[in-house]
Amino acid sequence: MRRAVFHGAGRVTIEEAPDPQPGFGELLVRVHACAMCGSDRGLWENGAATTPGHETAGVVEAVGPGASVPVGAFGAVFLVAYCGECRMCARGSRGACLHKEAMLGFNRDGGFAELVTVPERCFMSLDPTLELDDAVMLLDVVGTPMHALRRLDLGAESALVMGAGPVGLGAVLALRAVGAKQVLAVDVSQYRLDFAAQLGATPILGGDGAPAAVRAELPEGPVFVIEASGSPAGQRQALDLLAPGGTMVTLGHSRAPLEVWTSRDLIAEERTILGSEYFDNREFADNQRLILEGRLAPSQIVTHRLPLESIEEGYELFWSGRSGKVLLYPNGGAQ
Repeated sequence: MRRAVFHGAGRVTIEEAPDPQPGFGELLVRVHACAMCGSDRGLWENGAATTPGHETAGVVEAVGPGASVPVGAFGAVFLVAYCGECRMCARGSRGACLHKEAMLGFNRDGGFAELVTVPERCFMSLDPTLELDDAVMLLDVVGTPMHALRRLDLGAESALVMGAGPVGLGAVLALRAVGAKQVLAVDVSQYRLDFAAQLGATPILGGDGAPAAVRAELPEGPVFVIEASGSPAGQRQALDLLAPGGTMVTLGHSRAPLEVWTSRDLIAEERTILGSEYFDNREFADNQRLILEGRLAPSQIVTHRLPLESIEEGYELFWSGRSGKVLLYPNGGAQ
C-alpha cells in the first residue's frame, strides 16, 4: 500500500509499505477519505513515527479474529481507542477516556494511507443513504461541537463562535441545527467570516473592534460562547464578552495559559468555563440523524478534495486560512 510519511519541517513523502493485517478484534479499512486538521501541525512541523490522519472514513476490507463487523461495511473511525470502563467512558465521554490504548493518527497509524487497521470498537457504521464524505465530517467538525452543545443543554439562546476554522464552522452548523436563535462568528480572516455568513452566522471581524460589534448585536453579551480559536487573545476576549450567567465552552487547544480572575470573571457574574474534548462514539448515530432529517449539511464545509500525492500542497492551503475542510483520498475517487 501507499502511505504518507511525515519527516518534519513540512516535508511529506508518499512511500510504499506492506499491507497491514488485522489482529484479534481488529478491522482492515480501505480509506475513502481522511481530512486535514489543525492538530496535525505538530506532526507537520516535527515529523511522526506513525502514519498521521485522524479523521478517517472508509470500507471494511477484512476482519480479524474475534471481530464481527461485516466486510463491505461503510463507516468512520473513532480516533480514541478507549477502554470502555473508566469513569469518563461511563459518563458518556469516551473521547476523554482516562485509560486510552492509543490515539489513531497520532501514536498509532491513521488514515493518510490506502489501508489502516482499527480496533472494532472504534469503527462507527454509516447509514447506507449517506456519503462517506459525510462520515468524515461527522468526526471533528460536527462531533466535537455537538458533544459540547449536548453538555450545555443549549436551547434557543444567543451564541458566539470565537474562531471560524473548520471546527468553528461546524459549531455554526451545530448551533443552527439545535435551534439557536442568533449565532455570531468572530475571526480575523475575512475568508472564513464570509464562509460563516454563508452558513447563517452574523460575521464579526476579530480584533480591537470586535467587542463593540458583538455588543451592538447582543447588548448583554452572548449567553453561550463556543471558543474554537485556540488563541489566548481570543479566549480572553470571549470570556470578557460572555453574558452574566453565561457559559463559555473551550474547544480550541492552546499551548499558552489563559489568565482568569475568579472574582471578576466567574463569581461576581456567575459565569462558567467548560472544557470539552472530542465526542463519544455513541453520539455518532444521533449526529447522522441530523443529516437525514435535513437539519445539517456538513459537507458544505469541504472546499478542497485532493489525492494523497497532493498532501504538501493541501497543508499549505489549509494553513493559509483560505480553505474550509481539506479532504485527501488515498485510493482516488474524490467526489
